Amino acid sequence: MQCPICGSKAFRVLKSRTDESRSRKVKHLVLECEECGTVFRDSLVIEKPESHRIIISEHGSSYRDEVDLYPHEEVSTGDAITVSGKLVEITSLELKSGKRVDKATASDVKTLWAVSLEAPARVGISVDLHGEVYSRKVEVDRDFEFRVGDVMKIDEHVFKIRSIKTEDSMIRRGSVPARRIKRVYGYPVNLRFRHDLTDMIV
Repeated sequence: MQCPICGSKAFRVLKSRTDESRSRKVKHLVLECEECGTVFRDSLVIEKPESHRIIISEHGSSYRDEVDLYPHEEVSTGDAITVSGKLVEITSLELKSGKRVDKATASDVKTLWAVSLEAPARVGISVDLHGEVYSRKVEVDRDFEFRVGDVMKIDEHVFKIRSIKTEDSMIRRGSVPARRIKRVYGYPVNLRFRHDLTDMIV
């Protein structure tokens, strides 16, 4: 807000009236410029946040919650937001039309999909025992890195990682943080291991 005559942003409120609806609050003001004394009217629109449904995934199961967003707020996949005091990451946005997108204005969003950033990552481990597969799930820190070629131990099995399945691809070299991994595939070896995952089995 500024004076229409001199452009000053220094003013005094003479009168104020508020109109309120479900989605916003409008303040109608009568102002006096402190520079030139001009009396003028202006309005201040204050948007109210709206409640949106959010589905949060944690360890293969999901639960529903609500999150407040301002109508013109832009949200994107990868954004970290707080829901009921817990940090989550948005993984998908469902519009009111039913379409899934990576970025949208909050007023167009029907449901947000997210994953918990506070719970440990749960990763499947499969070791090929030449015809029989030893399979377990472990819980590790979300940033724990699994690297193709690393040697690890789980129960009595020492194994080398052959490949890593993520949400969207199969990795055959390099490393991946646990938060992106669906399953780690390995084969037994008789070598010294870097990490013992036995205590992390769930």
